Amino acid sequence: MIKIIRSYQISGSIIAIHSDDSTVFFANTQGNCYTVNKEQWDMKTHDIFPQGCEPLHTYQKGASFSPDGRIGYSVKTDGACAMCYAVPTQQDGLPEAPEKNDPAAAALRVHGHDQRAEVMRFCGRDGQYFITGGTDGKVYVFCSQTGKKLMSPQPKPDFISSLTVDNRGAHLAYAAYDKSLSILNLRYQKMRLNTYLEDVLQDSFFYDDSRSFYGVGREGYSYTYDFRSDSFSKKVLFPAWPTSCVMDQSGRFAIVGTRNGQLHIVKLADNSLFSTFKLDQKGISSLHIEDSMLHVGFENGWLYIIDMHAYIDDFSQAISSKNYRKAKFALDKNLFLAIHPMSEMFQEAWEETLKEIINHFSIGNSASAFEFAEPFLNDEEYKKEFEFLLQKQKDFEKFAGAVQNKNFFEAFGMLEKAPYLAKTDSARKLDLCFTKSFAQAKKLLSDDPIRNTPTAKEILKPFCMIPEKKELIHALVKNNNLFLQADGYIKDKKFREYFTLTEQYPFLQEEVMYKKVCTLAELSILKIRAMIDENRYDEAIAGIKQMAVFLPYRPQLMEMGNIIQMRQKLLEYIRCDNIQSAYELVAANPALETMKEFADYDRTFDEVLSRAMEAIGKGEVKQVQQIMAPYAQIDFFKPKIKECERQAVFNRLSTLLAEKSISMARTVAAYYLKTFGKDDEYEQLLRQYGLGQ
Repeated sequence: MIKIIRSYQISGSIIAIHSDDSTVFFANTQGNCYTVNKEQWDMKTHDIFPQGCEPLHTYQKGASFSPDGRIGYSVKTDGACAMCYAVPTQQDGLPEAPEKNDPAAAALRVHGHDQRAEVMRFCGRDGQYFITGGTDGKVYVFCSQTGKKLMSPQPKPDFISSLTVDNRGAHLAYAAYDKSLSILNLRYQKMRLNTYLEDVLQDSFFYDDSRSFYGVGREGYSYTYDFRSDSFSKKVLFPAWPTSCVMDQSGRFAIVGTRNGQLHIVKLADNSLFSTFKLDQKGISSLHIEDSMLHVGFENGWLYIIDMHAYIDDFSQAISSKNYRKAKFALDKNLFLAIHPMSEMFQEAWEETLKEIINHFSIGNSASAFEFAEPFLNDEEYKKEFEFLLQKQKDFEKFAGAVQNKNFFEAFGMLEKAPYLAKTDSARKLDLCFTKSFAQAKKLLSDDPIRNTPTAKEILKPFCMIPEKKELIHALVKNNNLFLQADGYIKDKKFREYFTLTEQYPFLQEEVMYKKVCTLAELSILKIRAMIDENRYDEAIAGIKQMAVFLPYRPQLMEMGNIIQMRQKLLEYIRCDNIQSAYELVAANPALETMKEFADYDRTFDEVLSRAMEAIGKGEVKQVQQIMAPYAQIDFFKPKIKECERQAVFNRLSTLLAEKSISMARTVAAYYLKTFGKDDEYEQLLRQYGLGQ
């Protein structure tokens, strides 16, 4: 079950949804914009569709809302391919046009595609950029305030099927009906991915701080891509045509809507289907999440507003008091609670409950095991795990009996063949039996190796038939002095000598003590890494020096030392505002990009780029060059600066042709051809004004 707090029905298919603190906005295929006041929850209709235009396709992403209160809409009128309108409010209604009461007259027109735009998105934190994709395979970036063209990425040979930008406006993903996908870093004008998929991408988003990408294809494919590892995952997860996808508030799940009215929840970590449930309307055409509210638009005009956090207080209290039956009851009332961050405590509870389940299986009490498991069995993953354990009930009983009767050969044999037995208390008892016996034998040999050898062998005899223990037992009897020496090093905290000895005699690494020392070292390394992340470099360096005696970990320690040196060097460049050295260092060491100080420093370029975009729109080439000058010699930015200059020159040429300043236009055209070469946009512009090559 889910909790729908509000529902509305209009005519046409709902293709775009947006919300802010006070209002829900949505648009349909017939050119209407609707507003819902969140206090009274009343709906108003606003006609924005230009007269004479045909309605959009049912599932077309031909409308988009910006964060700063505008709506872009696909049109084909007066040569425009799309329009940007001020979003209407319930208080003020639509802005009045200066000449007539027609919202289209007050709208900003953008030109570029040969037909109306197929898809569109606003870009930038305030929606200062407007991106369109067309049936001509082209993608354009416009200034959403002036309508001036600012960028035109490499076109596709087929219709554009989807556009996605990240929250910062740094990445653009665009796909086409030829099944291609391109992901462009807009800040650096660098293509991050250019590939072909198994089907046409319908919708997508960036996640994990734009380090990963998620998309859905029309044939039911679910895609993830990790920029850091360059790894792609593709799985057929959806039985019906997916139309929309959004990321949940925690950033761990994708919510996918399909044409048959199903909502699918996909776990982003491994691109696996987490759950599926069907709504009572068909044809999900759009999705939007704001805080805890999921907005679902349908092709038949219904809009559902769903509270994803309904009953969270009941769920939280039940988990805290370990009342898992009550927690399940809350989950049954709101299926979305299963992906709430609080649900991680429910998952941890399952791990604890598994121990109880296995213990009851070990004594043949399957009824009690089911009683413990029952609150969790709505989850398919938990259900499968329980059913598997149920099938192995006899193994648990047999294994527990073997350990209890000290039939160690049989017990270790079962453990080797059935790893799931390792989760049992019996497995822990088995390991403890050997550890105690080995320690007892080692002490006897250290006291008097000649007289106590027979007794030590007798103590270890039950384990001598076990292959993985046989060699260690043989080494103890033959080299008990080395074990004694290793213990002495540990007692005296001579870790360098200890690790040198264990490297020389590898059988010492099979002892429990070695594993304990390594665990201690790994915990210390984690603490040092945390110090580095928190910029506590002096403490981290001191920790590395202390850990230097843990010889197997020297490569990791040296790596951390190098990271500290690089981070300190970068901080010095930032303090001195040495732009070129800072970016060159980051280019050579990409891990430095995640440093907060560099991220803050890097935002300066966003401000520079924003100023440059204003100049690009006006065609002021020299001003663009002056604004970008501090970055001109940095390899990171050379492609971006070149594209900015190209678009500025192009816009200058467009203005001159529009003003019929042919002589000056010829000069600018010659410069364009010499510097950037001939391209489709250039030839199209000349044809527009009836000029030859």
